[in-house]
Amino acid sequence: MTLTPFSLTHVVYSSDDPLGPLWALLSLAPPFCVVSLTTVIVVGRDLRAAFVLVGLIITSIISTVLKKIIGHERPDHIFGTAVGVANDDEQSSDMLLHVPVSQQEGMPSNHSAFVAFTGTFALLFAIRRCGRMQGTALVRSIKRWGAPAGAWTIATGCAYSRVHLGYHTHAQVYAGFFLGCVFGVVWYRLYETAYICNAHKLESLLAPFDFRSPHEVRDLAAERRKSLDARRQLDAQRKSD
Repeated sequence: MTLTPFSLTHVVYSSDDPLGPLWALLSLAPPFCVVSLTTVIVVGRDLRAAFVLVGLIITSIISTVLKKIIGHERPDHIFGTAVGVANDDEQSSDMLLHVPVSQQEGMPSNHSAFVAFTGTFALLFAIRRCGRMQGTALVRSIKRWGAPAGAWTIATGCAYSRVHLGYHTHAQVYAGFFLGCVFGVVWYRLYETAYICNAHKLESLLAPFDFRSPHEVRDLAAERRKSLDARRQLDAQRKSD
């Protein structure tokens, strides 16, 4: 019987490395992120979280397609011996379980693309959408920059762990990071130009399921009020002239 690992959550590390469990956990940041977003979507009925999750899924698909096209293999030792493992026949064959042969390609790193997308989207959201917050200067700073700082810390740790644990080369991680950052910018642009303007339509469409995107709907209502006020002022000015 041939055993096949579920590669999304299957991570190994050297028993000699005291920080091995930490690198393994950081390497699992993408599935943790998916579970968190899914929980927010199901429990909170949050449309914005669903939009971000769709972006992450598309990033993953693009990364997987590019892996097949580029065909750049992972480090050789991942299919033979790993860090801290002796190179004998029995253990070498066991190492095939760490990364299935069908997933030999490693350029770009899917994990790196995933976390880079998350960090980029969170940073742009903080810069563009989190300007108005209540509280002291310290509280406002924490509210605004806490999430992107945490996202980038985890993203950096996850990317490093993929190299440290031997699953990717530096070039594969850099390529994944670049892909995630670029698509994160593109997806955030779609968020501002397409999603926000249609958030109220999505709410109406999904009203039977109680899905909401209150932040964007409030912003849209505020913009409409500003537009109406401006029109009233212009009409009043014309009448007075």
